Amino acid sequence: MADAAENGLLWTDQAVQRGIQPHMNPQPPRELCLTNGYPDSKSYVFDGKNADDIAEKLLNGEKLFLSPLIWNLRPGEFEAYWDDEAKSLYIYSGRIYLPDSHHRHQAILKAVRTWRSAKKDFPKFSGDRQFKVELYFLTREDEGNYFFDKNQRPKPTAKSKAYDLTTLDDLSLLAKMVIEQSKNLSNNVNRVTDRLTAGNPQVITLSTLREMMKTFAPSEELDASELDGLAAVAAQFYDMLAAVRPELRQQPAAQRRKARETLVVDSAVMMHGFAALMKDFNNDLAELGTTKARREWSTKLKALSAERQYKFKQWKGDLFEKTNPLWREVGVVKPGRDQRKLTVLNTGSARGECGRVLRQLVSISQPPSDIAFLAQG
Repeated sequence: MADAAENGLLWTDQAVQRGIQPHMNPQPPRELCLTNGYPDSKSYVFDGKNADDIAEKLLNGEKLFLSPLIWNLRPGEFEAYWDDEAKSLYIYSGRIYLPDSHHRHQAILKAVRTWRSAKKDFPKFSGDRQFKVELYFLTREDEGNYFFDKNQRPKPTAKSKAYDLTTLDDLSLLAKMVIEQSKNLSNNVNRVTDRLTAGNPQVITLSTLREMMKTFAPSEELDASELDGLAAVAAQFYDMLAAVRPELRQQPAAQRRKARETLVVDSAVMMHGFAALMKDFNNDLAELGTTKARREWSTKLKALSAERQYKFKQWKGDLFEKTNPLWREVGVVKPGRDQRKLTVLNTGSARGECGRVLRQLVSISQPPSDIAFLAQG
């Protein structure tokens, strides 16, 4: 295995692995040769400590139970000869990809390199140790499905990355189609991890967008025509919403950080409120027709604009300000540990309240400036 790696045969395609860190711009290379060693954790999602732990146990001769190594030869992208009598495969050209077991491969390679440089220091290590290898012939798309099955089903990796790779989950497919069709979601979704850090300018994770589709879509199983129609509606609605709230568009990291500190408009919990409105918009399209529904909703969504000032008790300002007492009343925010900062909640109850409040607000032709009634249900 180590010799195969050193000769440039073994590669990872990070688009169907744990992936490139979402904040990287420009994007680093997608395909990495194993011989280059550990990927830079600043650019790629890779746990060097995990690989080091395996390498140390190998070098010290400790008992170690490793799952089989996974190799894949993509059909049409390699040339090889199979010797049936010897049960051997001779590869003439192409790359062997690792749909899984990247950390194990890196650990074994590091252990062999360390041992070869100082064999006397590691008397319990054997360079002849053998590992089981499972060889597949999968397309690049099916490498993603393999990763989903092996990493998401038994022990979840980041949901956003798993949903990005699979082609077998209809809600994931719908979410990705919405990204493609929305000018404001394109390059604005974290498809690798399930958290948006302070330095991440993207507005939403793919796992949250998929959960929005769960609220929006009539079922979790959709045929091709349903996917196309629902994606067009969801993208259209999101772009209408972003026209009213610029925080939902692409923004520089500093501007995104400022919005997250003061507003709930681009929070994960509020996205579920927007999904409830999205569902109502879809119903109106069927009932009123495209032109009339768009016209009415363009007017309705103005109730969510930052230009519209609301009052609640002694407070006055933008509806989506964290300091708006309404959000505390309905359980969307609560005081943090130091009682000064407000923490945004993302519970099922908070999601439902976001939908209820927004639905009430946009259903009124002339929303009153006093919004205390929204907290009462």
